[in-house]
This record gives sequence, C-alpha cells and structure tokens, in this order.
Amino acid sequence: MRTEPGSGTTTVGRLRRGTGRLLGGPGRVTGVDVARGIAVLGMFTAHVGVTDDDIGSVTGWLSLAHGRSSILFALVAGVSLALVTGRERPLEGEALVHARARLLVRAVLLLALVALLDLLGTRVLLILGFYAAYFVLALPFLRWSPRRLLTAAAVVAVAGPPVVLWLPAVLARAGLRLPHDGSGALTDFLVTGAYPAAVWMAYVLAGMAIGRSDLTSERLRSVMVVGGLAAAAVSALVSERLVAAAGGQQALEEQVESTSEAFGGLADPWSAPWPTGEYLFLAGPHHDTTLEAVGSGGFAVAVLGLCLYAGTVGSRVLAPLAAVGAMALTVYSLQVVAIWHWDLLGSETNRPLAVMVVVTLVAATLWRFLLGRGPLERLFAHVAARAVPAPPG
Repeated sequence: MRTEPGSGTTTVGRLRRGTGRLLGGPGRVTGVDVARGIAVLGMFTAHVGVTDDDIGSVTGWLSLAHGRSSILFALVAGVSLALVTGRERPLEGEALVHARARLLVRAVLLLALVALLDLLGTRVLLILGFYAAYFVLALPFLRWSPRRLLTAAAVVAVAGPPVVLWLPAVLARAGLRLPHDGSGALTDFLVTGAYPAAVWMAYVLAGMAIGRSDLTSERLRSVMVVGGLAAAAVSALVSERLVAAAGGQQALEEQVESTSEAFGGLADPWSAPWPTGEYLFLAGPHHDTTLEAVGSGGFAVAVLGLCLYAGTVGSRVLAPLAAVGAMALTVYSLQVVAIWHWDLLGSETNRPLAVMVVVTLVAATLWRFLLGRGPLERLFAHVAARAVPAPPG
C-alpha cells in the first residue's frame, strides 16, 4: 500500500492540534474549567432533575445541585475575572483600562443574550443578567490583593443578607414600587432578584481572591478543600439547631412571605409586622443568608479545590467536563433553548436530565477538539476585540 506523501503527518498533526485544543492549551487552568463544567451540569440538574431529601438515594444526592451549582458558577466567575486581569499580578495602567472596557462590553452582550433567552418564558431563573451586573460591580476591585478581597467578601456575606431581607419591606411600607420591568433593573440586580448582588458578590469576590493566589499551590488547595467542607458542615449544624428552636423552616418562610405583601390598605403600614430576623438562621438554597453564604459558599470552594487537584493529574480523563466549562455560556444558553423546545420542566423521571448531560458532554468534547472555543464564546471575544482593540505593545 502506498501513502500519499505527508498524509500521515497531516493526520497526526491534526490529532495533535485537536488534542491541544481539547486540553485547553497554555494559559488555561483545567481545574477551573472542570469546576465551571460541574456548575453548568449542576444547573441542568436543578432545572430539570427529579430530586428529594433522601440523602441515601441518587435523587437525594442530586438535590445538592439546588442553589450550590449557581453559587459555584458565581465563585468561578470571580476566579475567571482574576485570571483574565493578571492572575497573581493585577494589570495596571492602560492594560487595566483595556481589560475593564472589554469586561463592560461582555456585560452588555450578556444582557442582550439573556434578553433573548428570557423571551422563551421557560420559568428558569436566568443568572446571566446578574452575571453581567457582577462583572460591572467587580471592576473597582480588580487590583485588590487576595486578603482585601476576602475581607470584602466576608463583609458582603454578613451585611448583605439583612439588606436583602428588610430593604424590600422598607420600600413597600414607604409606598414605593418594587421592580416590575426593566426600569427597576438596578434594584432587582442588587436586592430583589433571584441572585441579588448584595449577597452574591461575596462569592464573586471570594473567587477573585482565589484567582489572585497561586493556583498551583498545594497548600492553597488543601485549605480550600478542608476549610470549605468545615464551613459547610458547621453552617448546616448551626442552622439546623437555630431553625428548630425558631419553629422550623416552613414557619419562618411563611412569616416572611406574609409580611412582604402590599400595605396600601393600612393606615399605618410601618406598624405592620416585619419579616422576622430569625429567617436569617436558614441556610437552604436561595435563602440568601449569611449561613447559606458560609455553608454553600464553603462547599463551592471545596469543590473548586478538588477540581484544581484533579485538573493537575487528570486533565485527559476530565477533558469532557473541562470542555463543558470552557464553553459554559454556549452550553447554558442551549440548555434554556432545549428546556423551552421540549418542555422539560416538571419531568417525572431523570431520563431527560441524563440525555442532556450525555449529549452535552459528547457535543462539547467534539466541538472543542475540532474547533476549540465555543460559538458564543468566540462571538463575544470577537465583538469585544472589535469594540476595544488591544493597546499597542
């Protein structure tokens, strides 16, 4: 048999280039991509999965995705912000101005994308618009040290939950209108929305602190895993005891809901019952309390730490997960389209979830091997580069 001159070399070269794309190439941190991939697939589970409270079953373990997946997504967003703005040595001068401008362009593009996805009316709590807000709010912190970022994250985690709990009640009693349309976007992004920045910026800032650290450090990974799991365990135990003493989760949630209604018919709305502060003892998904920030945030930090460990030794085995994480924007958006097209919410089995996960892993792996960057990621980068050209040198 004869082989055309150079044909073998061409095939081998293509395989090598494809493998290089699949493994991310220089500059990519595989562990971060893996963590982002887990977060995206976890949101699949939260949206279309069948879960319960039986921790001894598969559906019970799947329930861990609720709330924690989106928190991991926000944490990794903070890491990514640090990675693209200098890693351990923050950008300065014109380079920093350029990076901030591109982040603003990406924020605008995210708002445009989420506006299109919102038209589908899937009942999925879309996080991309809040993501855009986080990018903008993070701009002043891009040159902060890890210590200062962690301090800021702690302040937000402590001060933010009371604001989210009581400020809407103050506005309602003052006769002011809570957000109903885009005119109230700022209030919604900061306080009243599904992922209020007044709490969720704690995860972004913590992620930025991690991204400003040495991600190859064995000590950093160990602290993340051990400290994160300890924080999750202590938060859960403290919350369980305090909530039980306060009458239980359902009673607290009902009290807050009943005191958040309209007050137009009352002569003195300020004398009406207020949301109980004991609500802040809760630590479940989307409670937006300090205990949730510590517990679920700690869990996300531990997962990221484990992914950093795994990314150093198992980059080939974990390549499909990393591929999903590397094109998370595309995958997340297509998930929303799939839920809309096939009406996947409310399924009685986890078959749709299993199909979505398998198809996503295979498709993302093939795309990254053959073409590299995801389509939406490629589009966003192109528009940002055209809008904000790279400075000379």
